[in-house]
Amino acid sequence: MANILILGVRVPFTKGGAEALVSSLATELRSREHEVDVVELPITFFPKESLLTQSAVWRSLDLTKFGDKEVDLVICTKFPTYYVNHPRKSIWLVHQHRALYDLYGTRYSDISDDPRDEQLRRMLVDGDNKVIREAKFISGISKNVVSRLKHFNGIDGVALYPPLPLGSRYSCREANDYILSVGRICNIKRVDLMLKALPIVHPFIKLKIVGVADEPGVMDYFQNEIDKHHLWDRVEFVGRASDEKLLELYANALAVYYAPYNEDYGYVTLEAFASSKPVITANDSGGVLEFVQDGVNGLVLEPNSDSIGHGVNRLVENKEWSAQLGLAGRDFIEKSGLLVGGWDSVITGLLSPMEQK
Repeated sequence: MANILILGVRVPFTKGGAEALVSSLATELRSREHEVDVVELPITFFPKESLLTQSAVWRSLDLTKFGDKEVDLVICTKFPTYYVNHPRKSIWLVHQHRALYDLYGTRYSDISDDPRDEQLRRMLVDGDNKVIREAKFISGISKNVVSRLKHFNGIDGVALYPPLPLGSRYSCREANDYILSVGRICNIKRVDLMLKALPIVHPFIKLKIVGVADEPGVMDYFQNEIDKHHLWDRVEFVGRASDEKLLELYANALAVYYAPYNEDYGYVTLEAFASSKPVITANDSGGVLEFVQDGVNGLVLEPNSDSIGHGVNRLVENKEWSAQLGLAGRDFIEKSGLLVGGWDSVITGLLSPMEQK
């Protein structure tokens, strides 16, 4: 039995896939008779200069011993948890601060080419280069995440996919006439593309959106689009959903829309597959494309509302084909080990630094 700390960060009042990952990992480690606790600190991205301070806070933490208990291992997940200094540091990288890396130079980053921003970026990237290399084991939650790490930082890592948090509880029922979107409502998740596609989608098809907005003005923008296109009876904002409600929504959906920009991993894709539902995504959706194959278990489309709308209509007009795509997704996830039984390889890797004691 080992004493293990899982390190995470939280934006207060929000919850997403990273929080589910940390919770699932803690449960799995405890089931293997390890003593596990989770250490989380709040994170804010404004002002952006505060990222240096927050990195320094993590660096200043002494997590080696509490009372008479030595901490045998720390497992770091998101920026800046990996700034912690510990002799046995494992990294299961959800993502770095993406505004410095793959999002830099896009509309999704607040880091400009202003000299002050450039200096901030250099300091944080240099910091990442140093502290990530301290880890005795480096991994990421997808091939996309470890590919970024190699491209931007020159650091190798292995991809360890997180198994689904609800395991074998997913099911498929008769498809109802709605498309399901699950996740935070913000620009980078691009739920608006599906919303804007609705006017060209068959009028009996509805859109159900699970999640809450975490950027100012997003809901006002959505409401304006709904008003402009008279979609009042076709869009439902579910908000936060319990596990039971979410399973029901997946089970009864015609298809699942998930087309974020350059996604890290995305539980949504695999939850849809586990529910035998095809996934509608975009050709620049990053980690999603490690699983979705166009015309095999979903649709890979151009990231614009016309392409998405016509794609939805293809599924609506051939529901038998749509169901076949969903079954192919289910077959994929059953063979992958991500539905049940996939934790052993993840935990073996993450615990490997303890063999070096």
